[in-house]
Amino acid sequence: MDCSILIKIRGGSVSFIIACFCYGLSYSQTDDSVRIIKLDEAIQLGIQNNNQIKLANSDVAIANENLDQTKIAKSPLIGLNMGYSYIANPKIYEGFYEKNISVDYFNHQGSAGILASVPLYIGGVINNQIDKQKLIVSMQESVVKMTEAEIKQTITSQFFNLEKLYKQIEVTKQNIINTELRIKQLNSRVANGQNLKSDLLRTELQKSNFEVDVFRNSNSIELISNYLDILIGLPTNTKLKPVLDGILIPKMDANLEESLSEAYQNRYEIKRSEINVRIAESNMDITKSAFKPNLNANLLFNTQYPASWPNYPNIVNYWAAGLSLNWDISSFYNLKHRVGSDQLQIDKSNIALDATKDMINQDVKSAYVRFTESVKNISTFKKDVDLALSNYKIVKSRYDNDFALISDIVDAELQLNEAKISLNNANIDSIIQYYFLQYAMGKL
Repeated sequence: MDCSILIKIRGGSVSFIIACFCYGLSYSQTDDSVRIIKLDEAIQLGIQNNNQIKLANSDVAIANENLDQTKIAKSPLIGLNMGYSYIANPKIYEGFYEKNISVDYFNHQGSAGILASVPLYIGGVINNQIDKQKLIVSMQESVVKMTEAEIKQTITSQFFNLEKLYKQIEVTKQNIINTELRIKQLNSRVANGQNLKSDLLRTELQKSNFEVDVFRNSNSIELISNYLDILIGLPTNTKLKPVLDGILIPKMDANLEESLSEAYQNRYEIKRSEINVRIAESNMDITKSAFKPNLNANLLFNTQYPASWPNYPNIVNYWAAGLSLNWDISSFYNLKHRVGSDQLQIDKSNIALDATKDMINQDVKSAYVRFTESVKNISTFKKDVDLALSNYKIVKSRYDNDFALISDIVDAELQLNEAKISLNNANIDSIIQYYFLQYAMGKL
């Protein structure tokens, strides 16, 4: 089977389509203990199950609860007061406890009252606090989007790294098979005196090195599978095998400046920094609201037994309504430093916004350069494979006709093996760099 990646470069435009890549190789039979997984499935599982995303969504829920709590400040305050007393053996004394007279007085006394107060105007502080809490909700929602993008990027990168390792193992296992056949031939040739014992040992050493590579890459697959299991919420002992069938990376018609423009529009880091500026401005508004008066409407209903007024020994009920005004005049001089601090925080938030844009600028430029570089590397490595394959065929023909040493064929095989692995890695790296660029542009 001979498959490849089709890449077209026209100026600043890149068309990128991937299919399975290999040279004369095919996948081994599926292991029952391995879970086959596609990229879309892995990303969907990550969005559903990743704990970091769940934590970010919890922060959104908490922020919404705090917003609802802040809105309650506009509701009326209602209070209930009740009291009861029992008066036993009341007496009136003359002089300094010299003579007393028992008084026929009410033994039971009680009172109850309901007070309601509605804030009519508190310098705009309630509305400013609500606006601030809405901004906090928006910020937490942007954190969710940022976290999802980071998880998607990590899953994508590890997914293709896993594919890279499987391809390396596939190439190396085929080389092990070829080496085993050569060892069998060399055993016969050494016995007949056609080759030296050292030729056989060198070939066996080559096979041993191939086996070490397979072992090392298999361990790496276990580790990356474990990491992906954690990211997407699968049991951590699940061994994963990626499937690239049907993956189609959309055509990207954008140059560096367009990529930067999209990043400035899409990256949630910028949106979060902009919200931070607005939160700082909201804090300033809340502080300045202390300069203004507070106006409340009050309503009171009270009942009392016995009445404390003369000649009214029974229950008395009454209600009252009115307005109350409170103005802290001292705020004009004791809040000036807080206002100054809020202004400095606004300036700091604007600086942080500029720093975030600088960071994104660097991310996009780096990802764009690495992607275009990886695309161009593919043609170079493909040529290396063609040259190594031609060299191997020539050396093998010479070896079969006893015009080359075993060391020559071993070296030719090693060069071909390294060239195939390098080309496979270049193809996978170009995909990874593409997704890095999509992440840097805020489109992942």
